[in-house]
Amino acid sequence: MLSITDEKFAAAAEKLPSTPRIFERINVALRNPDVEIEDLARILKLDAALSARLLRVANSAAAGGSAPAVDLAEAIQRTGFREVFRVVGVAMTAQLYVSGLPMYGVGGTELWENSVATALAMEKLAAVAGEDVRLGYTLGLLRSVGRLLLQRLAAGQVCAPLAGRKETGALVLAWETDTFGFTSAAATRRLFKLWKFSADLGGPVEHHLQPEADPARARLTALLHVAGYIANALGHGLVIENELWSLTPQILAQAGLSAAEAEACQVSIAEELARMTSEGMPE
Repeated sequence: MLSITDEKFAAAAEKLPSTPRIFERINVALRNPDVEIEDLARILKLDAALSARLLRVANSAAAGGSAPAVDLAEAIQRTGFREVFRVVGVAMTAQLYVSGLPMYGVGGTELWENSVATALAMEKLAAVAGEDVRLGYTLGLLRSVGRLLLQRLAAGQVCAPLAGRKETGALVLAWETDTFGFTSAAATRRLFKLWKFSADLGGPVEHHLQPEADPARARLTALLHVAGYIANALGHGLVIENELWSLTPQILAQAGLSAAEAEACQVSIAEELARMTSEGMPE
């Protein structure tokens, strides 16, 4: 087992892109009913790539003959707060996951498409279950970020290529625990705490692969599991999570969903997901 001190964990976290923290600042700002366009523009200006992406989206959606938006404030006004959150989230994960997970044999496109599929499912499921939609969307996008952290921790250590590639998800989780002392989901929770994210994100992301084991039996934990199941059913699962997803009566009850509601969510996002992934990862 590798010796992972808090200092090593924090140092590896510092090497990850800063975009998740910017995304969370936008999330926090949007919780304020009195948020101003300029407030969001100031946050977005911290990352040039996210700003450029929003400008491109705003201008591509503009009506024919409209002059292009020349600054972020105008782009935000044209796009609307809800769509700004979604656009920035998709662009954020494209930056975050572009290199994929070589240690697990997972490519960047595969990882990004899984995050988008899970986020869209969580957005729909959270609305049905009466949970915070933006919180759900954030969980869907960032649930795999802990694996990026483990990959950083393994850099320079004695980890063979594709060491984390196993036949089933259960074997992957066992390998993570044996190698690092904790799973990638637990690493994600530690990252969220280090980044000072909402405390509501930690528990669900740590236990979502095995929601029945969540001490809090939280609804968001089970909803995230159902979202992962839907992403997998739509052809955007991760091979390193084989055999981890199921819709048992216990999980559905914990999520506060019926099987019919889960199926309806899958149907409702299929077309949008196909459109988003056909366009490829944002540049």
